[in-house]
Amino acid sequence: MAEYAFGDSPVAAARLSLLAKTYAASSEDFLRESVEFRPELAADLGCGPGHSTHLLANALKPAQTIGFDNSESFLAQAFATGTESVRFELHDITAAPFPRGPFELMFGRFVLTHMQDPKSVIETWVGQLCPGGILLIEEVEFIDSQIDEFVLYLDIQQSMLANQANALYVGPLLGKMTGFENARLKASNVTRLDVAASRAAEMFHMNLASIREREFVRDNYDASRVDELYQGLLAIADFGSQGSAYPAVKWGLRQISLERTP
Repeated sequence: MAEYAFGDSPVAAARLSLLAKTYAASSEDFLRESVEFRPELAADLGCGPGHSTHLLANALKPAQTIGFDNSESFLAQAFATGTESVRFELHDITAAPFPRGPFELMFGRFVLTHMQDPKSVIETWVGQLCPGGILLIEEVEFIDSQIDEFVLYLDIQQSMLANQANALYVGPLLGKMTGFENARLKASNVTRLDVAASRAAEMFHMNLASIREREFVRDNYDASRVDELYQGLLAIADFGSQGSAYPAVKWGLRQISLERTP
């Protein structure tokens, strides 16, 4: 069972809410450009508190959309937002078979960065699709910023994930993958967007709050330096009032579409 690197605390949930707002437009465009039919049954992989599930449901109007996650804490929040056409279930998304399916559409956003063997996980997902079903994946290709606080924070995050055999920038790895079992690669592209420095700092600050006491961070980074970074990120975020003084962060998102073959 994969473990979400930033936990499922209230701070982690708040960060996922902010992330959902930040990437809503790019993800919605990706969904609508990639799917030309109305799915009967769709799955959101690693749904967290449910933001991406509702995004999927609103963008493509599946008859039924189910969000899957292994966090009871996140799902407690998601359940409160359920509707007749949007449901949530507890399930380890790396394990087959799923409790529902087969699906006409599956969507995973910022999930494979937490997986040690992403290709194997992708093929597990493909196995839960009906023939002709579509798997859509969205992951980080790059994050480009020269702001000192962001450079240090990203170094900590990248190193911590690498220590767990995961990859912050999993997009380039996915871009090189070919020959998926029972699947045809339809598209693999990188879309770019600018994220305001204040918004990026707010997300990074929340992440740092979740990981700063982790053994890896304590053992590899000076505590006073981490404290200074924590305050520096907060100052840049400052709820939006000071962030405009800094250049936007350049984000690259790898967007992949796979079709289940007969």
